[in-house]
Amino acid sequence: MKYVKLRSLVYGLCLVSLIGFTDAVYAGGDDGKRKNLRFPVKLALVSPVRASEVSIQYYSGWPLTFKIIPRVDVPLVVLDSDWPELGATSFLMFQDLDGCPSAGGRITGPEGQPLCPDIAGDELWIEFTPDEDYPDVVDEQGFDELRAALKEPERRSTINYDGDTHTFGPRVHDTLDGLGYGANDDLPGFVLLADTGVSKVLSDLETVDTGDAIVTRGWEPLLPMQFRNLAGFMTSVGYELNDERQRTTITTSLMVPRHLTERRYLEDQAFCDQGPCDTYRRVEGAPPMLASEANIDNHDVTFRAFVVQGVAPTVMFDCNFDNKVDAADAECMGYRLLSREKSFTIRQIGRVDECKPSLDSWGTSKTAGREFVDFDGNGMMLTLSCPGGSTGGGLPPRQRVNTR
Repeated sequence: MKYVKLRSLVYGLCLVSLIGFTDAVYAGGDDGKRKNLRFPVKLALVSPVRASEVSIQYYSGWPLTFKIIPRVDVPLVVLDSDWPELGATSFLMFQDLDGCPSAGGRITGPEGQPLCPDIAGDELWIEFTPDEDYPDVVDEQGFDELRAALKEPERRSTINYDGDTHTFGPRVHDTLDGLGYGANDDLPGFVLLADTGVSKVLSDLETVDTGDAIVTRGWEPLLPMQFRNLAGFMTSVGYELNDERQRTTITTSLMVPRHLTERRYLEDQAFCDQGPCDTYRRVEGAPPMLASEANIDNHDVTFRAFVVQGVAPTVMFDCNFDNKVDAADAECMGYRLLSREKSFTIRQIGRVDECKPSLDSWGTSKTAGREFVDFDGNGMMLTLSCPGGSTGGGLPPRQRVNTR
């Protein structure tokens, strides 16, 4: 282990203590005064770059990239390497009151034992491991316990219906590939939420006998609202030892896969409630409506991202009951925020064509967001029918898509 800072260092056998390390998170100014900072890092959105208020993106294939920027120059704690390299777990240490880094017991010696006692509240840090993850490819770098937890089936977006379990969202392989729902094994403190798609937790479907008919209910947002942390799907974590302002920054990226933010919906193609039969949809818990009015091909997706101390939650809920789930709820749940929330909205166009084969290793047509049900209890709902092939392309949309 090496504890790095451009000041005098004193080395012990396995423990490296920092001389003159500040007793508070601070920002240096021209006057040399130290100022306490509530948020020691800034979370910047690198991609998508917005040309207008709302960026237009296709449902998959676009890069989602964030940069974590310390507000001041801070020391690095590096395990098993001089400087962070691929696979070397490292820490940006913003505060260490006793001069002995522990990072909640994560910093250990050769025998795996903590080098220092974990004194609650004496440290502020961000853990990161430079790494690249690939679906269904074994990964052995990062936080082992988190990497294993990403494979837990109960974390996945599923519904139980007619005795069967249906899974939605990007495929979560059983391979320990470092990809799945929850805290990222290479960047444990990162939180990423989306207000549509598999991030939003929905109730199970159920068949109910109303006395007049047997109808389908459920697949509605829970109360209080709950959202899965999508940070575990970020595929890369890297860093710059020195950026343009002589700071060490962390970058995390994801090439957005199929099924991540598609709207999930129920569809009855034979809805004949006292009138001509038509196709009705209920999108993510909204009331059933004509398919032509229930838009699933063009819709807004709002992302929220922030950084917390230690290990981020797997699922967040509306802890303060303000009808949204955001960074304030993380504080309400007892987490220490290290950054302000970064939120942005894209206009997502297109969706997975369930009649076409899978285009990549993240998922198949079986994980798309549609489920056929019987809303009116007439015993008919029809099934998926696939038309002939078609092609796409042309001039990309440059203005906000009008969905009215």
